[in-house]
Amino acid sequence: MADVETSVVEPLKRTALFSTHASLHAKFGPFGGWELPIYYSSILQEHQAVRTAVGVFDVSHLGHLEVAGSQAESQLQQLFTQDLTRLAAGRAIYSPMLTPEGAILDEMILYRLASDRFRVVVNAANGDKVLAWVAGHLHAPVLVQDFREKFGTLAVQGPKAVRLVERLAAEPLAHVLRYSVRSGAIAGKVALLARTGYTGEDGFELFVAVEDLKPVWNALLKAGQTDGIQPIGLGARDTLRLEAGLPLGGTDLDEKTTPLEAGLEWAVAWDKGPFIGREALERQRQQGIARRLVGFRLKAAGIPRTGCPIFRQGQPIGRVTSGTFLPTVGQAIGMGYVPPGAADPGAAIAIQIHGHEVPAEVVKLPFYRRAK
Repeated sequence: MADVETSVVEPLKRTALFSTHASLHAKFGPFGGWELPIYYSSILQEHQAVRTAVGVFDVSHLGHLEVAGSQAESQLQQLFTQDLTRLAAGRAIYSPMLTPEGAILDEMILYRLASDRFRVVVNAANGDKVLAWVAGHLHAPVLVQDFREKFGTLAVQGPKAVRLVERLAAEPLAHVLRYSVRSGAIAGKVALLARTGYTGEDGFELFVAVEDLKPVWNALLKAGQTDGIQPIGLGARDTLRLEAGLPLGGTDLDEKTTPLEAGLEWAVAWDKGPFIGREALERQRQQGIARRLVGFRLKAAGIPRTGCPIFRQGQPIGRVTSGTFLPTVGQAIGMGYVPPGAADPGAAIAIQIHGHEVPAEVVKLPFYRRAK
């Protein structure tokens, strides 16, 4: 009998709050190697809760790496497109990390906790890849620590989020700037309080020890009852970030995409020194890009989905990377890559849905911007 080749399917990982989510009747699904709550009540209801009141997300699938040492800044400077010398202690910055070919290995937020210490929060599916990349390019005296099994993240987002976190932190936080981070406590547990998020709303991301996730989660839901708080799943997190025009790693961004194509040139510090991928990016900037990520809205009935072909004048020109019907803006919208000649707002395109071309137009991102 011939040998039969079999493949081993790795079991999905679960956050420390899995049983808590199950008790709230969460509907689960796979994402980035994890089994995560997709929704508890409904994606629409949870989306609206974040836009109008407050929601809490368990995003502990995000990876935490810490880089420390007297040369941490100078060595990390080679790995990121942003200029870390301009990042003061207590501040955060969004930055892609590139391959030598200028493509996006991952995009992440770096938090400078001290002059010689950084916390790097990476996308779930890329944790191993980023850890290996960082560890392979940094050397002593810099120390790289993998905190993925030690820390989790709870995101509290919405118009009432800051006041809720203030009550549980027992300290004023309204003055804390966006993209800032500070040490503190939440519900009596030690935490890093970061005024960041991925929804287009105000709020905080709370980095706490894994063993403290459950008491902090429960305290947030209890204290937020009068604010209309709801637990929020991955489904609403996706519709919220899409409305806010935020690209998703692995969907809108990958290792075949450069920051220039993705509209992320603002995250490239051209006036800093060398970094991995810089030469390739400079060549592309000189030669021009062949495609660009744009937002679009449908002008007739239909729901665009990832992978739908994009047409112009009857010819295929690209594919949808993200798309759905968005509750707040009340439209079917999406993002995708098209040639530069079709990338200007107002350009007429069509999205092929179930074999039919549905008229659409390119629009300026974001689709939704919260009131200041």
